Amino acid sequence: MTRTFSFPLLLVATLAAAPAAALDAGGEARAQILPVERTPFHVPAFHNEAVAMLNVLLPPHRVAPYHEHSRDFAYVVVRESPTLVQNWGDPAPTSIHWSRGAVGFGAFSKQSLTHRAENVGDAPLSIVGFEILQKAPLGRAPSERPAAFAQIIDNERLRGWRLALKPGESTPAFTQTAPGVRIVVEGGELIETDAEGAGQNMALQPGDFQWRDAGPARALRNAGATTIEMVEFEVK
Repeated sequence: MTRTFSFPLLLVATLAAAPAAALDAGGEARAQILPVERTPFHVPAFHNEAVAMLNVLLPPHRVAPYHEHSRDFAYVVVRESPTLVQNWGDPAPTSIHWSRGAVGFGAFSKQSLTHRAENVGDAPLSIVGFEILQKAPLGRAPSERPAAFAQIIDNERLRGWRLALKPGESTPAFTQTAPGVRIVVEGGELIETDAEGAGQNMALQPGDFQWRDAGPARALRNAGATTIEMVEFEVK
């Protein structure tokens, strides 16, 4: 079942300009707001000229304090747990339960978001996402993928697909026309075959990610005993 969301509206705050010493409803100074890459449990994992990857792993009953998102941000929920999220300036948090595999996007280059999050469940909350570093699209045309790929997001910054392969299933060959990111939701043994028929076996784990340059035709096959699920994005 396809599970696709824009970045939840309840997380999007309208932030008026305020003095550095302004306090939120909980009495915290805005000067204490962290950049997202320095926020506890938000670990920078990869960086190139196009994207900055973040591995968000929030343990049970822990808090990621107020931090600001200011770049366009796409994410995939790898493991779910009930979470309380409070936008800067809101009097109280809102309860959220993202679904495993949920995909979202926030256009934070147009309107930034400052919030904090508390995992109130008994399991870790795992989210893998990436900031788009270019301030505007570069005009790259993303792929038209085979039917095995379910398109789940398409906006001015990126296009994305969900791929679920049962054991033994494969995709037709396709060509990726814009660079992008692969994020694994459910792992397994994947074989990627190029146009010459050479294959590469990959042992994928939930939360794995890979930067993918645009390139020649490739096909994918599940060579394991469990269903593989992953999301692939191409950046425009």
